Amino acid sequence: MDDAEELTYGVYPLTKREKSYCPFMIRYPATMTSTVRPRHRQGPARLVGGVPYSDRASTLSLLPGAAVGRWLARQAPLVCGRLLDLGCGNQPFLPWYGPKVAEAVPVDAAPARGVLQVDLAGPLPFPDAGFDTILCTQVLEHVENAEHAMGEIARVLRPGGHALVTVPFLYPTHEAPYDFQRFTHHGLAGLVRRHGLEVAALDAQGGPVLMLAHFGVLALTQVLRLLRLADNRVLRALVAAPQEALRSRVSTRLSLPARVASLGYMVVARKPL
Repeated sequence: MDDAEELTYGVYPLTKREKSYCPFMIRYPATMTSTVRPRHRQGPARLVGGVPYSDRASTLSLLPGAAVGRWLARQAPLVCGRLLDLGCGNQPFLPWYGPKVAEAVPVDAAPARGVLQVDLAGPLPFPDAGFDTILCTQVLEHVENAEHAMGEIARVLRPGGHALVTVPFLYPTHEAPYDFQRFTHHGLAGLVRRHGLEVAALDAQGGPVLMLAHFGVLALTQVLRLLRLADNRVLRALVAAPQEALRSRVSTRLSLPARVASLGYMVVARKPL
């Protein structure tokens, strides 16, 4: 890389101590597009009654996002202070957490405007105990060493702070070839505890019914794409309408069926004082 090329690190201000960690950051020239890691980008979440739901303009499969959004809304009292949006994509949850925090730091392995680009499998460029809240939604499956990533989450989380982490379980491969693993609820809880964090809450992204509904929508979406009708507004509205009608009823309880078959699991991890 030519030293004269313009480099992009994101637009939020780093503290002096954080700047000392910058050698660990992935530096992409502003013009580089062909060799960086690709990523599907979701648009901003749509807030309905304080719940950040997936927007039909971004995806035709709205039920998985409904489970995550409803769960996040219940954790709203824990979101405060300085927040790290780890693996943020293009920050779909910013409209939800933005008004709740004093500062938000967006971080991702893939380039995006205003996002700090960092190797999520390496050391995070932040000092110990620098964040009150960490949001990490559907990210750890894309990190080859999830143990190391959770260790970094624990390190940069302040004592008494909370990490809100969601992961997939029975969910299709996505963002290939950067999709490495899946987690049971036992695996997620164990991952958190091994790094000195407490499991304050453990929930599911729906049960078998939601999972089957999601796979049905995915199949329908593929048919629409084959017919080149996926961008038809009328058809998108017909696919989205029943999901939007049902999204407020999506359960996130870790029931017996959900322990066996679920799209994924979600944990509130607390760092002891």
